[in-house]
Order: sequence, then structure tokens, then C-alpha cells
Amino acid sequence: MAIGSSNSTFFERAYSDRSPKVWYGFSRPIYHNLMGLLFGHRFSKSQYGGMIRHTEAAMLSRWASEIPRDGCIVEIGCYGGLSTSYLYLGASKKNGRIFSIDPFDSDLEKQEDLTDQAVSLDQKPGMQLVRSRLDEIGAGDKVELIEGYSQEVVKNWDRKIDFLWIDGNHDQALQDYLDWAPFLNPGARVGIHDAHPRYGIQLVADDARKIFSTDEWERLDHVKSIIAGTRKT
Repeated sequence: MAIGSSNSTFFERAYSDRSPKVWYGFSRPIYHNLMGLLFGHRFSKSQYGGMIRHTEAAMLSRWASEIPRDGCIVEIGCYGGLSTSYLYLGASKKNGRIFSIDPFDSDLEKQEDLTDQAVSLDQKPGMQLVRSRLDEIGAGDKVELIEGYSQEVVKNWDRKIDFLWIDGNHDQALQDYLDWAPFLNPGARVGIHDAHPRYGIQLVADDARKIFSTDEWERLDHVKSIIAGTRKT
């Protein structure tokens, strides 16, 4: 695939140490901050756990609301259900369905071997706790929690995806994308958390640049540590 010059320019600006977050329209910080104030405080970060910021949470909900009617969202990395809950708030406007993949508190010895050390496995939320949180906000069967690892779940996957949210093991963001990309619909959005060298993790930022620098993508967006883009139709 060819390298998109406009996409390369986006990354040069977004990843620059001197990138002016106020003036360049591509990052729209005032808009993101307003969204965070209005819609990013619905759920308690201290109660749920997780690392998403209020601006990121609000935009997750906004993007989820833009999927097609009865669309499908796949979330890689659920943890305590914070991002899942915001995704549900948006997807519910389109009767969308969310599939959230995480090993939760199962097989912690294996998780310890695979961990990227980004979050502690001590007292990691279990699937039943997350399920109860989702039930409290009325998610019901619109959110399906899948206990397992993304690279294993994808082997039996057979559904087209309208929004892929990657927030799992930081050592394999690129591999997660490559595994799930064959299921993306035209016009699907992909968002990657911790994908900015200043606000996230350099390895994930490098992976995001590899993914989104091609001319396959448009409408690139940068919200704090999130890099997102829409697949061309």
C-alpha cells in the first residue's frame, strides 16, 4: 500500500515535541475538551479503574454513536469496563453490539508471563464484576464479554466490524490490528489507545504510525493518547 502524504503530515504534527495542540485543526483540542467536560464524566475512573482520560472517554462514545445501524464494535482490552461503558453509551444510539475481549482475572499466571507491565494484575477485575457494572447501565445483551486473548478469539471470529478499539497488550497493538483487519467493513473506524509518544507508549505510537500512514485511511484524529482513523470506502 502506498504511503499517504497527508497522513504522514498528520503524524509529523501529532508526534512532534513542538506540535501546537491549540492551533492545528487536526487535533481540535478545544472541541475534545468540551466533549470531555460534557460527556466524559459519566463513570468514575477511581471506581472502575482503567487509564482513559475524560476527553478520550467522550470521543469513544461519540465514535461509537457513528457506527451504522445495528453495527458491530470489537474492543480488545476491557479491564474494569470503563471504556466499554462509554462505548455502550454511543453504540446504544444505533442499536449496536459490542464484543469486549479480556482475560479478566482468569489464569493470572499466564497473564503474568505475557504482561507488558503497563497495569498491575493485583486485584484485576473479574468478568462478573464488569458484567454487573454493564447491567447497571442497561447494556444487557448489547455487550458481550469474551474471557480470553484476542489472538485466540480471532481464530473463530466470523462477523464484520464497524469499529475496532485496540487497548490490550501494548506489545502487540500492530499484531492485534493485523489479526482483526480482515473483518473490517469499508468505512470502519480503528482507534488505538496509548498511541502517542508523549501521552502513551512509544512502541504503540510506532505501531499506530505503521498502520495509519498508508493511503487506506482518512479522517485521522488525535485525542490525547488515542490515534484513530477511518478506512476509506
